[in-house]
Amino acid sequence: MKYLLVIFFLITSICGQVLKKDGFMLSPKSIEPGDSEIILGNGIIDLITIQDSIVLAGTGYGLNLTADDGETWHNFTSTHYKGKGGIAAIAIMDDSTIWISSAYDSLIIDDELPVGGGLSYTRDFGKTWVHVPQPVDPNISRDSLGYAPTTTNVQNLTYDIAIQDSTIWITSWGGGLRKSDDMGQTWQVVTVDGQPFDVSAASNLNWKNHVAFSVIAENGNLWVGTAAGIWKSSDGGNLWEQFNHNNSLYPISGNFIVAISHQNYIKSSGDTVNAIWAATIEATETSEVRAVSKTVNGGETWEILLENTFPHNFAFDDSVVYVTADEGLFISNDAGKNWYTLPPVRDEETGEEILTNVYYSATVSKRLTEKTLWVGSADGLASTKDNGNTWKIHRSFQSTRLKSTPDAYAYPSPFSPSRHDFIRFQYDITQAGEVKIDIYDFAMDKVIGFTEYESAPSGSKSDRSAKWNGRNNRSDIAASGVYFFRVKVEGKVTWGKIVIIN
Repeated sequence: MKYLLVIFFLITSICGQVLKKDGFMLSPKSIEPGDSEIILGNGIIDLITIQDSIVLAGTGYGLNLTADDGETWHNFTSTHYKGKGGIAAIAIMDDSTIWISSAYDSLIIDDELPVGGGLSYTRDFGKTWVHVPQPVDPNISRDSLGYAPTTTNVQNLTYDIAIQDSTIWITSWGGGLRKSDDMGQTWQVVTVDGQPFDVSAASNLNWKNHVAFSVIAENGNLWVGTAAGIWKSSDGGNLWEQFNHNNSLYPISGNFIVAISHQNYIKSSGDTVNAIWAATIEATETSEVRAVSKTVNGGETWEILLENTFPHNFAFDDSVVYVTADEGLFISNDAGKNWYTLPPVRDEETGEEILTNVYYSATVSKRLTEKTLWVGSADGLASTKDNGNTWKIHRSFQSTRLKSTPDAYAYPSPFSPSRHDFIRFQYDITQAGEVKIDIYDFAMDKVIGFTEYESAPSGSKSDRSAKWNGRNNRSDIAASGVYFFRVKVEGKVTWGKIVIIN
């Protein structure tokens, strides 16, 4: 159980199921140009493509929408969708309704715990929102049949949403698996093992069956990922079949199910492939391993792929498979027999980089005959139209082009080298040349200096950034304290202050 909880807290802020729904009736032409040049938030938790060309990106700061390949964005925050916190999951109904869930962290008795901010939906692409409070049970004691109500939204946050016909299914960890047939006005708890709902390990030996993390609906089937394996129902949640690491000759790799996704395509032979992919992490058994588990026969047998990776989610482009993981973005063109990863992501025009190998989400969009792969990380969103040869990076920052002062600034501040890896210095240029950056301690002794060589921008002004890893000229991590920086761009000098906390 202790190990399960460690995994739980590692992924509380990063997961939401990647879904793609067909039948979305809103035309991309009806989407007006976005109200922002930049995406809101750099931690890309969830990505969805709607009607081929409209991309939704969920971050810790809100929901973002682009209909023009990221040239402009519509940004929606908790002020709009009424739920507290950032986006944890996104799903789409066939009538164009967008559902989201939100979550935030809160200090509870000296411990920072995740809290569910509820669900929200919009029928008009964000012009108006309806908020649904995080589902909880009546504040009553355990009943005589053993039902243990969830009366708080602490550790009760909706990690995943699935739509089956008009029924909304959610997985909310401490809140379990629930469904609503009336757009969230009322909710019913569903237990996959048929036992009274109870997520307390102290009182319920089968509690791992009731804590739910991921869910999808496909071809009349419902698939649910719990802390005790994968469960499948073909009758709307009345009867369930379990798949775990212990009960099959060809089992899944581990019983903790981070994500589930569905791939459907037609082979050149004319045969239809209907595959279920799952991110299966080790739970409690020593024989379990973290990997990807895949079935093409409804769960009868499972194939283990990418063993010893920590997968977070999936995306598909017909037969091509994308797996986002701690170890990078994995791509297979042959249903998982062979895999390759892409080189470090760097913006072709600006030189901006994604400064991490950990990816959490992906999706593929299509405009006319052009396809775009979108990949989300904790350090921003990247898109490529040529399978990774060239990239465009979409990041959240305040452009120095759009304000009079300062001409350069640094973020994040406070900066922690152990948590953030790098601090960025943001500025803009009008021509090719050198950008000189010097860092000084509080006594104005020089800590380090370096020079960036910027290429000519494509327009009159172009945003640029440089990075520093928090180490001095001896490669030692700078001590905690206040530091000053000096940035010289095209003859202009800007001074600023940063705080380092180790």
